[in-house]
This record gives sequence, structure tokens and C-alpha cells, in this order.
Amino acid sequence: MIQTLVPLPVQAAARPQGRWGKIFGYALTPRALLLLAGGCLLAVPGFFYAKWIWTMFAWDALVLLLAAYEAATLPAPAAIQIERSFDNSPVLGEPLTIRVEVTQSSNTILDIRITDALHPALIPMPATKRVAAYPRDPARATIGCTPNTRGDIALGKVFLRYRGPFRLIERWAAADLEQNVRVYPPMERSPEDTALYLLRIRQIALQKRRLRLRGTGREFESLREYQRGDELRNIAWPATARRGKVITREFTTERSQQVWVVLDAGRLSRTAFELQPSPQRVDAGSATIPQQLFSDTRLTVTQLDQASGTAFALAQTVMQAGDKAALLVYGRGIQQQLLPASGPGHLRQFVDSLSQVRAESAEANHLGAAARLKNLQRRRGLILWITELADSARRPEVVDAAVDLARRHLVLLVILIHPELDRLSSREPANVEEMFISTAATEILERRRETVMRLRAQGVLVIETTPGAMKTDAINQYLEIKARGQL
Repeated sequence: MIQTLVPLPVQAAARPQGRWGKIFGYALTPRALLLLAGGCLLAVPGFFYAKWIWTMFAWDALVLLLAAYEAATLPAPAAIQIERSFDNSPVLGEPLTIRVEVTQSSNTILDIRITDALHPALIPMPATKRVAAYPRDPARATIGCTPNTRGDIALGKVFLRYRGPFRLIERWAAADLEQNVRVYPPMERSPEDTALYLLRIRQIALQKRRLRLRGTGREFESLREYQRGDELRNIAWPATARRGKVITREFTTERSQQVWVVLDAGRLSRTAFELQPSPQRVDAGSATIPQQLFSDTRLTVTQLDQASGTAFALAQTVMQAGDKAALLVYGRGIQQQLLPASGPGHLRQFVDSLSQVRAESAEANHLGAAARLKNLQRRRGLILWITELADSARRPEVVDAAVDLARRHLVLLVILIHPELDRLSSREPANVEEMFISTAATEILERRRETVMRLRAQGVLVIETTPGAMKTDAINQYLEIKARGQL
């Protein structure tokens, strides 16, 4: 599926820049200016011998004549074709290689400088590459970047400055390669993790086939005569009337569960932290792109970025386990909503929706999200809710929302924590200011512990994790729930 997310290549013929580009779209190169400045040195002997002045004029005229000849023989911009293509799909925090291919139909070799006006979400400053373009032979330039923002971004034009064999004058041109590109949340899992998850899924499926737990689920299995100890609510009254004896329904654990991944996009999801891009080499077809092409700076992401990657990994695992995945992202209102389904097409919708979510500056409406879930999910399901507890003196709203949902569904709260609070609360204060900071951190942690204990006491499953470990912890807990048959 990842290959289908690679943006399509775009191509166009170059054209002169601006309305007067055909006339004024030229410039002298540094080499031409240096030669003209060198001709001024011939004026020094002119102070002693007047005829040397004419030598200077002749030299400069020769340089200008060669520059004019080169300008006349340079191919028109329309003779140059530009194509931009992507070697892989744009994913937040993952190295991305972009190729710009130039093909010119003149009979001379051109020295071309290519500047691609990429969006700042891909690269901080436009990258300029230099290639030698031979007649009718494609010349390629590779640009390495690391996307730092999810969602749709607009790419601009590709600007060219090309010179002839004398390199005395250059011509300016541009190609309209404007396109919209979507940057997706992190989607890749390590091969080791993927193999481990698939192994656990197969073990769970084998265990359920062997046990065939009857009477513990709510999926109808068969009818049989009533036995002592059967629940009265399971009696099939229509069948009882037809057969003249008490008939009861037999149930089994549901084979296909409905799992909702819920993301809190409120103000707390805007918390930012730094990630070091993984040191790797990107395989682009038959060539390997060196890591030096990519930025070595740390990538700043938000908690919502990490939660989006976790949501996609959860959706993959849920579908691989035979369940149906659904999505709800909310802030003050509902941002994204996908009903339970499975299959490659649904997974594609999942990642498209996750790439569009945005963190809001206001507090999220947790009760509104819970009300929407109650309307959308009538039968019992699993709610995987990724959120953070707001630090306030009163009871957080998300607690009331989770407890309300837990009356019908199995709710798993994935709560983000900040390890620095533990460090602040456990350190020995060196002054009054540090004492107040440590006391405040201790109070925050104590309120959080009480809230978590209250949630667990009312039937809500809770795991506390960091943004970096969120994906692994959430998937492992889902598989544990699946193995125990808690749904």
C-alpha cells in the first residue's frame, strides 16, 4: 500500500521567466565579469602608451562578442523538459528523495543549475543542484529532505540557470511543476516488531480455534435445549414456542471485533519534543542515496504526530488480527471519522484521514466525542483512546467520558506521561525555587495517580506511556486484550 502513496511524477517544458524574459532573461556569468575586469588592467600601460587603450577596448569587445554569440546559440527554454519525481512516499520524520530530471534537445552541452522551490515543510531553504546536460540525454539531480509537517503541501516551480560551452552568459527559465503533495504520519514498523506481532496474532487465532469458548461472548453460535444454570436472557422464546420445550441460544466469542482508535487533538496534543531522524541510507531503486543528502538536525514533532503514527500502526495490527478498525479524531469538534471496516482500501482511508488531523489551541470536547461514539458504536467494542490528563484541581472531563463509555464498551486509555516530572519530584532541592518546583511536580503526579486509580476502579483499562513508547505499548496491550478474550 505504501507504494500507492508515492506522488505521481509531473513534467513540463521550461519557459522564460516573466513577461520580458525572452529579451532580458540573460545575465553575464562571474567568468565573463572577471574577463572584463581583467581587460581593465590593459588600461595601466595606457597611461604611458595611448595605443594600449585600444587594446583594452578590443579585449572587452571580444569578450562581449563571445558572450553575445553564446547567448544567441543557447537553446530556447522550450527545448528543455523538466520532470520531478519521488522515490518514496512523503512520511513525517522519514528521509525523502526527490529527483529532478532535465532533458534538452539542443546540439550542445549545457551547464544547468536547478533550484526546486520546495515547501518549507520538506526543506528549510530551496536546494540548488548543478548538472551537465548532454543532448537528448536525461540529466538527474537528487534532493534529500525530511518532512517535518503532516498534511497537504504545495510545491512550486523549478527554476533553471543554464550556460553554454564558453560559460560567459547564462539564461534564466522556469518550469511549472506545481503540485500538491500529502505528507503522511509514520507508517513503517521494524521487521522485528512486525514479525513478533504477526506471530502473536497467529498464536491467538490458534488458541481460539482450539478453545471455541462457548457462552462467554455475544456472537450467536447455535440453539440447544435448556440446561440447569443457563441464563434466562438467553432463552429463544420463538424456538421454544415452536418446539414445545425450552430452547436456549448458545454464543461464542466474536470472531471479528470492532476497534475504535480515538485521538485527542486538543491543546495538550500540541506539546512538542525533538526526535533524532534515524541514521539510515535510503534505497532508491537500483541506487543507494547517501545519508549526507539529508539534514542531520533534530526533528521537532508534536504528541499528535506520534499519536497519528501509533493510530496507523494499531489499524494495521487490528486488521491483521481479523478485526475491524475505526477512527475518531476530535478537538472542540469532530475532525475525522471513519466507521469500522477492514481491507487495503480502508487502510488507505485511514492514513489519508490521519495525515489531515491538526492540533487545536482549545481544550478538547471529550464528552462530545464520547456522545458521538455512543451513537456510532451500538454493539460492544474496544475503544483505544490516546489522550493526556489535564493538570487541574477538578476532575478531568476525559475521565467522565471514559467512565460513561465503559458502561457499554471496553475502554483502554493510553495516557501520555512526562518522565521529567518524576525527575523533578525526586530530586533534592538546592534552593527555595527548586523546592517549589519539586513540590508542584509531586502534587501533579499524586493527582494523576488518584485519577488513574479511580479510572481502573470503574472498569477502564489504563496504560501510561511516553510518546516514544506509545506505539509498542498500545499494540501490545491490544494483543493482550485479544488473547484474553476480554471483548
